[in-house]
Amino acid sequence: MRYLIPLGYSLAFVSIILPAISVASEVTLQAVAPTPQRYALMGVSFETPVSFSAPTAMGENGVAVVYPANSVPGEHELMVSLISLPPMSDVLGGLSDQELRSWLRFTEVDGPLSAAPGRIERRMLGRRVRGEVFYHQTPRPLHQELYLMRLQGGRRLAMIFEADDHVPLPMIEQVFSHVAATAQELAPRSREWKRSFEWWKHR
Repeated sequence: MRYLIPLGYSLAFVSIILPAISVASEVTLQAVAPTPQRYALMGVSFETPVSFSAPTAMGENGVAVVYPANSVPGEHELMVSLISLPPMSDVLGGLSDQELRSWLRFTEVDGPLSAAPGRIERRMLGRRVRGEVFYHQTPRPLHQELYLMRLQGGRRLAMIFEADDHVPLPMIEQVFSHVAATAQELAPRSREWKRSFEWWKHR
């Protein structure tokens, strides 16, 4: 994976070469989890095609699920995390989307604060969402994708995909593509929406 960022590639490019290797990748995923696993967290729902862990708190305003299911953040191979951003009345709530991205880049993915990151785009919540992609060599080689989404009622939510360097690229793309494609916003104030903010009670 070390060639991804230096050469300006994004995981979106993998869609061009996936047909030649998709069979082996699908066999691997089906052997791990024959049916998708659904989560409802922070006002959105999504599925993972492999068996991820129960939700785990990430800081004060975040939650994450990791693969393998028996691992913990920091020892995972794949991770999907959500960060609820401050309301507009908060100090950080007045930041623009780009300012929030810079803040998230610095505080959540250890990325450069000013240098231009790689670009990526995925379909989420029924629309195309542009994100930023990073590759870190130290202290642990990681691939990360950062997305900032606007939800109903003016809420903003960050979604971060993270993969360990040794995970095969086809598996990374297949898992993250599935998560993104199945991501949906829950109906505000619905029962499931409320439960998604109290995920620790329903694990």
